[in-house]
Amino acid sequence: GNKPAPTPTQFISQNGAMGSARAVIFFAIAAFVLATSLQGCGNKPAPTPTQFISQNGAMGSARAVIFFAIAAFVLATSLQGCGNKPAPTPTPTPPPSPPTTTTTTTTTTASSEWTLPPIEVKGSHLYDSKTGKEFRAKGIGMPNSGEDVKEWIAVLQRIKSIASNLNVVRLYGLPTCASVSDCFKAFMLEADKLGVYVLAPGTGTTWGWLPGSASACTPATADGCYKAGAVLGWGQTIIQRFNYPNTLAIVVGNEFDMQMLPFIPALKAYVRDLKAHMKMCNTNDASLTKGQMRSIPLMYACSDDRGNEGVFPKADYMFCDTEATSVDIFGLNVERWCDDSAGKVVYDGINSFIAGRQYPGSFFFSEMGCSKTNVAGHVRTWTQVHDFFNDFPAIDGFTAYTYSGNKDFDMFDSPLANATENEDGQHFFSGMKALGGEPQTNPVPSKRPTCPSTILGDAITSYHDVQTYNTGPAGEPSGCPKPYQNSNDDGRSDVVVV
Repeated sequence: GNKPAPTPTQFISQNGAMGSARAVIFFAIAAFVLATSLQGCGNKPAPTPTQFISQNGAMGSARAVIFFAIAAFVLATSLQGCGNKPAPTPTPTPPPSPPTTTTTTTTTTASSEWTLPPIEVKGSHLYDSKTGKEFRAKGIGMPNSGEDVKEWIAVLQRIKSIASNLNVVRLYGLPTCASVSDCFKAFMLEADKLGVYVLAPGTGTTWGWLPGSASACTPATADGCYKAGAVLGWGQTIIQRFNYPNTLAIVVGNEFDMQMLPFIPALKAYVRDLKAHMKMCNTNDASLTKGQMRSIPLMYACSDDRGNEGVFPKADYMFCDTEATSVDIFGLNVERWCDDSAGKVVYDGINSFIAGRQYPGSFFFSEMGCSKTNVAGHVRTWTQVHDFFNDFPAIDGFTAYTYSGNKDFDMFDSPLANATENEDGQHFFSGMKALGGEPQTNPVPSKRPTCPSTILGDAITSYHDVQTYNTGPAGEPSGCPKPYQNSNDDGRSDVVVV
């Protein structure tokens, strides 16, 4: 109850006039009540008062009084926690940490971080994987802005502030950290936020390069050239660091054909091995991206050497044989619009040839713009940008050459965000405001060309003779990229937020 129980001494003092027999009976009843109360706490049934007295009848009266007084004390103490008065509160223990919860949200974009859907190649053109609409690339070559990723981001923001419809940038180099960490993800996220896709460099400089002369190849064969600069390891690293939805493509080489045409099978082997690596990442149980690895498109940026005579057979070669060994995008570094009238004729000829060829991949102006040294007044007009896609619908896009990095093609006076725009750049960005419409087409069946045995008189050996090679951890499942999404069967994404 609520009234405190007396201690044994108090109880005996208050009831001292009772006879011994009365004390025995009283305390026996107390013991019975105690035992009955504790049946819910202990395991062994308590004796009744009669059983207790029978079992302990030999005790003297004084001994019985003491025994049952103690029992009464225990009873009173025990009942303090069983009556209306709450039992003493134990020292509180810290509450357990709340469990980690996982919320799964279905979205139509790649993940909660990304908004741009991947661009895919269907037939001879590029398409938005979410909307199904044909993708038209409108871009510029990015400068090498040094080791500070924030400066790269600032340059990108500067470009986008001048041309809001620009949607592609081509990278030629990277800050050192980009090949050894995820430091460049900040740039890719900002590009995504700005609606910009990225062409990533599939060759390096200090390593991961393709040779520029046969003397760098040991032996002087396509196989020797393929292994000379360890380019395969670089490409696998770029796949690991650029597995993002706004990576438009990886550029597997830039104008390798210009000095190394007899060794061009090395390019086919490189494409073959990068596609095999991405396939492994998508199927191997030890890969972080098993079932989620995107097949990132591969582009080759061909030189404009010898004009159409040289370009078209090189395009045939890079698209020939099987999908597993051919590029997805053939890029041309076209430098022939040096005069508005003659340039239009040249572009019309390229457009007509590509439209009729129906290549199993996209055709793209990976660098666009004549050298200023060949232009009257040394300032390009950029008239070709005006109404570009209506005039040249077979060409899927362009990256204008360049922001900064080559004095004969520069639009700005430095590779930094605060660079001064020159007259050439002003003409280009003015042209971007006059791009005109973007005609849409549906994918149509393509035609895969036969591999030529010679190009411009040079014999082309079989790329099957160019062997893959061990690149260490970069080529193993542990070197596969982290997934940027969790894919559903329908190709859309589940975003997991922890």
